[in-house]
Amino acid sequence: MLHRKSRKNNLMIKAIAASVMTAAMVIPVATENAQAVPVTKTTFKDVPKSHWAYKSIKQVAEKGLVTGYEDGTYKPSAQVTRAEFATFLARVFDRNERATVSFSDVSDTHWAHEAIQEGLALGFIKAEDFSKNKFEPNKPMTRGEMSRWLANGLAHANANYGKAIEEMANSNLTLIPIPEFYKGGVDKKDLPYIGVALGTGLLSGYEDFTFKPNGNTTRAEVATILIRYMDTLKRVPSDFIGLQELREVANTGTNILTLTNFEKRRYSDTASWYRSTEKSAKKLNMSVEEYINMVYGVAFKLPVEGEAVGGFEDVLGKPYTLLNKRAVNTIERVIFVDTRGSQAKGIYKDMFFYTDQNPNSFNILNRNLYHVYSEYTTTPSQNTTLSSMYNGSVMGQVSSQVVNKVKVEQFGITSPRTTDGWYYEEVEKGVFKKITNDFFTKGKTVRYWAEQFESETTNDPISGRTDDGIRYYYEIIK
Repeated sequence: MLHRKSRKNNLMIKAIAASVMTAAMVIPVATENAQAVPVTKTTFKDVPKSHWAYKSIKQVAEKGLVTGYEDGTYKPSAQVTRAEFATFLARVFDRNERATVSFSDVSDTHWAHEAIQEGLALGFIKAEDFSKNKFEPNKPMTRGEMSRWLANGLAHANANYGKAIEEMANSNLTLIPIPEFYKGGVDKKDLPYIGVALGTGLLSGYEDFTFKPNGNTTRAEVATILIRYMDTLKRVPSDFIGLQELREVANTGTNILTLTNFEKRRYSDTASWYRSTEKSAKKLNMSVEEYINMVYGVAFKLPVEGEAVGGFEDVLGKPYTLLNKRAVNTIERVIFVDTRGSQAKGIYKDMFFYTDQNPNSFNILNRNLYHVYSEYTTTPSQNTTLSSMYNGSVMGQVSSQVVNKVKVEQFGITSPRTTDGWYYEEVEKGVFKKITNDFFTKGKTVRYWAEQFESETTNDPISGRTDDGIRYYYEIIK
């Protein structure tokens, strides 16, 4: 249940709170009514023009979103608490709605009470996210928690952001490009919110690509986030290619349609196909159904004029037996990185693509290639290698290359060490030992990533099928 309070009362409460504050307090501990004092300053003595966040801090101060302290400081390195961030976001939305529910440790006289109640009413704060009905207003915000509030706020402004959150939350295909996804260190429930924050550019990873979901955020960092946030609130989810990639992966296991120029092939001239099929069946004294099951498989979808042949989402998790019978393979996800130009593009580029300085390597730019990273589940029928399985597959249904070991280590990706089952390792300076890799062993099911390449200029389709005849087929439409 919501109710409204006048802005005059809000200002009176804030004025009373301000009158009892002390300038030295940065993060309140003993007194619940301590906060940065609302002042009219837009520049601060501890934020020189040379400070990396000077422009953002000046902007948020001018807009009244974040205020300084009585001593003329901004304290840019101070950690932002829950109460402070609730206040900042409440100022961004500037709405009159208030929730009637309250937390046991936030009294009606708490300086952030109004902002917290607004956050609960608008939904960027969720009461169920807090245990024992305690908000802990002085607790520093984590980046995971901040992602959640920001994404929930976007969902309040535009329901399609809420749909994006739901898609990533309810799918086992969701893949968030941070090392913590595979290595751990992130609450799985935070992943869809982190996905929205990354996909819209509100937050980004650090130099080592980690997101640090449990890390904190400073007042300087929050200033830049708030500026981005106000811009994002004016835009719709489809404006952000990165977010669209994440959503396509959550829904279909691939980002091919969002990032590349490939499209699903559609059936045409189906009448000719049916005439030819009937003729072939008649020659073998078979019914059309028997012939289709023999040639195409029992799950083959009969062609319908104008309908798509099929996409990756149709074959995920379904078995495909290699022609050389070395293994049964299933595709789990297929991720594209656009490396056609001078810079890699796509939300997953940092997760998978590593620029190789070797001019003879395929891991370089400007080759008019897409790098394609496929996740497989494979059960070998004998000891084998990636090369052997690739040679025994049809139309590239097994990738030919391993994922670069730098990315394997950075992101915790599982990939074979070698394509051929052995490699040399330097055991001491100048001394190398041949190591046999038993990644693919008889009867042992393994889930892993591997890499291959696709080009727009060769006119080759991206296609394949499962044992029971389900197909995927993509091509460049001229």
